[in-house]
Amino acid sequence: MTGSPYVYTVLRYMHDRGTSEFLNAGVVVASCDAPRIAAKFKTTCNRIQGAFPSLDTEVFLARMKRLQECFDGIDVARCLELHTREGPSIAAWIRCVLPVEDRALHWSPAGNCAGDSLLATLQSLYERCVIRHDKEYA
Repeated sequence: MTGSPYVYTVLRYMHDRGTSEFLNAGVVVASCDAPRIAAKFKTTCNRIQGAFPSLDTEVFLARMKRLQECFDGIDVARCLELHTREGPSIAAWIRCVLPVEDRALHWSPAGNCAGDSLLATLQSLYERCVIRHDKEYA
């Protein structure tokens, strides 16, 4: 790996827990070296609605928008406090932002990667893990 080290997790939307089928809906990336975090979530739901036709698109998009606002709202002081207390733990960041379990939203195991910048790494992971198979981006 070259570049700065990052830890990330992918948000999975699971429409029916009985089948355990899911599609990725977002990604969160945290720097291992500095108290910085970034997230990006779906702003469309064509692919997810195609897989799960009974999806309430309004509710889904509202959830994604709210998550984006929560992560975007993490200020420098909060980043520093959490990073000092928890280190580069992506699970701690998730608990901080989304403490209540949502039955349809699940996080993947944490992964490690390296990249040039936090935002470039976020965009790369978002393209690879979330929108790679979306028709509007193919």
